[in-house]
Amino acid sequence: MGSFVRNISIIGSGPSGLYTAYHLIKKANTIKIPFNIKVWEKFPVPFGLSRFGVAPDHPEVKNCELTFESMFKDYKNLSNGYCQDLQFIGNTIIGNQTNTIENNIPLKKLYNSQDIIVFSYGCNGDKRLNILNENSTSGIFTSRQFVNWYNGQFDMSLNEKFMNFNWSKVSNVGIIGNGNVALDLARILISNQIDSLWSNTDISNIALKKLNEAPIKSIKIFGRREFSQSKFTNKEFRELWELEKYGIFGQIKSDEFQSMIQNLNNNNSNKSIYDRVMMRRLEMSQQYMLPFDQRTKKNYKKFIPPVDRKDALKTWEFQYLKSPQSINIHDEDGMNRSLKSVTFTNNRVDPNGNIISSKDKNDTITYDLDLLITSLGYKGEPLDGFDEMGICFENGHIKNNKGRVCSKDDHTLPGLYTSGWISNGGRGVIANTMQDSFQVADQILTDLPILSSSKEENSINSILHDTTSWKDWEKINQIEMTNGVPYGKPRLKFLTVDSIMKQI
Repeated sequence: MGSFVRNISIIGSGPSGLYTAYHLIKKANTIKIPFNIKVWEKFPVPFGLSRFGVAPDHPEVKNCELTFESMFKDYKNLSNGYCQDLQFIGNTIIGNQTNTIENNIPLKKLYNSQDIIVFSYGCNGDKRLNILNENSTSGIFTSRQFVNWYNGQFDMSLNEKFMNFNWSKVSNVGIIGNGNVALDLARILISNQIDSLWSNTDISNIALKKLNEAPIKSIKIFGRREFSQSKFTNKEFRELWELEKYGIFGQIKSDEFQSMIQNLNNNNSNKSIYDRVMMRRLEMSQQYMLPFDQRTKKNYKKFIPPVDRKDALKTWEFQYLKSPQSINIHDEDGMNRSLKSVTFTNNRVDPNGNIISSKDKNDTITYDLDLLITSLGYKGEPLDGFDEMGICFENGHIKNNKGRVCSKDDHTLPGLYTSGWISNGGRGVIANTMQDSFQVADQILTDLPILSSSKEENSINSILHDTTSWKDWEKINQIEMTNGVPYGKPRLKFLTVDSIMKQI
């Protein structure tokens, strides 16, 4: 099976990293070169975005974890023996970042001990509005922060920004952005006091208790562009509409939307004037905005609302062609800067499809808001050591050519690869990530036979301590599931690194 074994390190144990490992293992027989894989993770537990980024009421999205668990149990058979060792090494930072985790391996040192490094650590930063008061005002969160908080991610689970916030005063919520994450947030917030929806999920009990305190009445979801450029999928869209069975109703404020509905109603031909996805979206919106007894499609008459639309208990609405201009605050002697309202500029679309913000200072609208979430997308951040190794990082992702990492002069760097969000800037769902990771793994399998190997793999073992292994994760996993039973939850997550390390 060869005179030497190649060593592969994957940084990040979320779906992109583990799908990369899975494809390498499944296709190992195509190159017949033995290798070991180490999967590095800064937290003590695996699964990244699947554990900390998926909406709690979407457990089916986490089914990828079953694939990863079977991979760790049976990697030798899956690879026909060519993957000789597969390790999960948690509680370890790659790079010299300042962090509470003591295990800290310089990137160059890791590179000197491995034949292949795959950067799959995801996007851990936020795209920002970059307007005054955005970062210094109580009641403003990014979508990443909010999702990490209610999913029990260790950096956010007990963060004082959430724990000290006065949730009892939150009635009106604004969300800037209209992708799937924005709709997940809207759904969780507008149904925050419906116990049957959330108590049996793996949402953090502490976060759920805080959310329950908020007497939320309305949510506005703002988009810079028009309805036809919305970024959400129809699945998430429908989940919002279906909350009418709890007396929660929605509406769409958009001239373009009204025009599209009119075009649809006036179309007397058998040909569709929009694509299939948009046709379904328009039909869905039109049907759900009708009184229940006037709907003509059975799909939209599954649940009889407890009240009429005019008597809605809570409301959500989409506002389009709006760009945030200013964040207005309550300033109590400069000590307690809390959110008061947000002023938006009205936009228009020019004949070329470009968004033009009004220059008329009076062409604005201000909404009173108690809570604002900016859902502009996740942003990747470089690891310490990238400059030293000549790795080009630009526009929130690692520059690459089909997964092969590029230098600043556009040359590919031997033995360095990247997959998932850190390679593309935070785009796509887990299914897209899987396909991307498979393609990157194929590139590695193509390159592996021609890469020279003269690395000293043991050079990093001496500096490792207090790491977590896959066996440790299996123990933690069992404890979390057992602890969830009394609450009717699939698991009760540990919320701090210390609480996990005490179990090992």
